[in-house]
Parts: sequence; structure tokens; C-alpha cells
Amino acid sequence: MPETSTIAIIPAAGVGSRMGVETPKQYLRLAGGKTMLETTTGIFCAIAEIDRVVVAVSPGDPYAGNLDLGRAELFRTGGESRAQTVTQTLAALAAVGIAPGTLVLVHDAARPLVRRSDILALIGKAGEVLREGSAAGAVLAAPVHDTVKRADGAGILTEDISREGLYRIATPQAFRLGELLAALLGCPQATDESSAMRAAGSAVAVLECPADNIKVTRPEDLAFVNRLINREGEERTMDIRIGVGYDSHRFASGRKFILGGVEIPSEMGLAGHSDADALLHAVTDAILGAAKRGNIGVLFPDTNPKYEGADSGKLLRAAWELVRTDGWRIGNLDCVVIAQKPKLNPHVPAICASIAAILEIDPDRVSVKPKTNEGMGFEGRMEGVSVQASVLLTR
Repeated sequence: MPETSTIAIIPAAGVGSRMGVETPKQYLRLAGGKTMLETTTGIFCAIAEIDRVVVAVSPGDPYAGNLDLGRAELFRTGGESRAQTVTQTLAALAAVGIAPGTLVLVHDAARPLVRRSDILALIGKAGEVLREGSAAGAVLAAPVHDTVKRADGAGILTEDISREGLYRIATPQAFRLGELLAALLGCPQATDESSAMRAAGSAVAVLECPADNIKVTRPEDLAFVNRLINREGEERTMDIRIGVGYDSHRFASGRKFILGGVEIPSEMGLAGHSDADALLHAVTDAILGAAKRGNIGVLFPDTNPKYEGADSGKLLRAAWELVRTDGWRIGNLDCVVIAQKPKLNPHVPAICASIAAILEIDPDRVSVKPKTNEGMGFEGRMEGVSVQASVLLTR
């Protein structure tokens, strides 16, 4: 089996007794309509840098099989404690050939507010300290800002504790599979992975995260999470961007006529430094413009010989990956292609499918409308082709 670079494990075998409800807390529905486990798992499934997502539940769990867990794999490797669940899941992965050096992120199912940006930052931090050899991995943690005191059994304050350097440890926690498995086997009573790693003598780096990356433990935590989800949902409905793109190319002999990634039979092709796909160029500029990420000439300048004859589909995909990492999604794409010849309507379904495949969206979100210019302008005189594109991005 080929080595997998990054795996996320979400232990979800607990019963959540402190919530005071019969249903385990990971299966409670949040304000967004999904269960806590579905919400948490969905965050990790949406991150391309994570190769596999594993949800670990109890062998007799009756709930998980009925959930929408996306691309996550369901492992029935749950144990009596969190440490046992993680240990048994790591052992199961090792048993099917996952390499000991694979980076593993362990995240609580009951932390549904973790940010994508913090997960990616943790992956980067773990990679950095592992390359340097300064630590065996890294964890997310929120700095403590409140005054901290210790009380005795009678509830009397006995000691002031300096908050300097104090953190509330959160998740994900990122370590190499082999090292983490050995550490947990040696410290089965550990309450989290960093404790086991430190007990094994390994250094652990910390990366600050927001305080709202909380673990839902009590009913008031659930109420807090739901308030934030409702607020963020309202903000998301307002967070939209519209981008406009334009491109034009002259006809040229001896060139292929490529539009939207589809080669179309034509006596003349389009002149350009790349493959001269005017439609994909306009789409690229529309997406970059909406996300305020520059333009195609900045990212892929025609002065650079590496882009000579380049596949514009690959350029669009690279631009979209850049925009997608900012959290944007495509609502819809609408394009107008102005060309007197060749006749484009028969090729519209293939063009829409091609663009949708490049952007990994449903073809129903892509519209392409060919127009002639009734003999007017350079398009009407059959000197070239122009394209206008508009895109709606949502975040």
C-alpha cells in the first residue's frame, strides 16, 4: 500500500455522560441541522491536504452508520477510554500497511468549531518541527488570559498561579503514527496524545488557536456552539463576491481551436502564448478578481517561457486551488462567447462539462452562451473571438 502522508482520526466512542442526555453528545444535532460528528468530520473531509479521514466508534455503535460522513472511513475500533480508542485505531491503520512516519491528526468529535486555517497551520507546524528535530509533533492550544487560582477541597482559595505560559490544550494534535502508537501503549492512562508523547520523553510544540475551539462537555457548551453557528451562518449568507473576466484572441492558421478545454473542429485556431483558450482565460480572471487574488497575467505571465503552449485548464485549476484555500466556493459561472464562426452551440454541453470537471463543481453551475456579432466588430469580421465571464463566489 502506498504511504499516506496525512491522516485525521476522530475518536467518537464516548458516551458524554456530563451532557445529561441519553444520546451520546457526538450525535446531538447542532444549529446547522447536522450532528456534531457530521459537522466536525465535514471540516476535515473538506481539506485536500488530509489524505484520509477516519472516524473511530464503538463496535456496537447504532448511530454512526446512518450519518453522512462524506469521504470519512468508519472504523469500529472504539475502546473504554479515548486513549484506548486512538491506540486501537492507530494499530488498525498500521496493520493495513500505513507507514509509521505518516502524520496523524487526532481531533475530538466534540470540537465542531475548529477552523480550517488552524488545521492547515498545525500541519505546517508539525512538519516544521519534525524536519528541524526540535519536537515530535505539535498541538493546538488556547492561551489562558484569566487569572488562575487554586482552591482546596473546601472551596477556599489557597494559591495564585501565574498564567504566563499557560495553555488550554485543544485538538487536533499531530504526531507520527508509529511514535504516537508506541507512546500510547506505554501510557494507556493518558488523557490526550501530547501527555502520552511527553511521558515517552518527546518534546511537543504548541500552536495558538482561538478560545472558541472548545470541547462540548456540558449543556452550556452546546448552547455556546449553537450561538456561534447561527451567527456564522448569518455572516456567510452576506459573504458573497462577484467577479468579471474578459479575454479575446485573434484567429491564426496552423493552430488548434480550443475553447473551455474542448478542441473544436475549425479551419483556424486562436493565437496566443499558451493554448489561447479565451474562455478559460476569462473564467480564470473572473475567479481571481472575485477573490481579489490578482489576474492571470500576474500569476502566469506570457513573458515566462514555461507557459508557452500551456494547457489553460491546468492554469485555471491552479488559480482555483489558490482561491479555494481562502474558503471560497463557486455559486455559479455564466459566460458569453462571441464568435461568428465556428458554430459553437453543438459543443456547449461538452464545454460546460469540461469547465465543471476542472473546477470540480456540478455542470449545472456552469452556463456558456455562444453569440455571433451579426457581422459587426472584429468578431463579426471573423478576425477573432472574445469572451465575457462572470462568477459568483460564496464563503
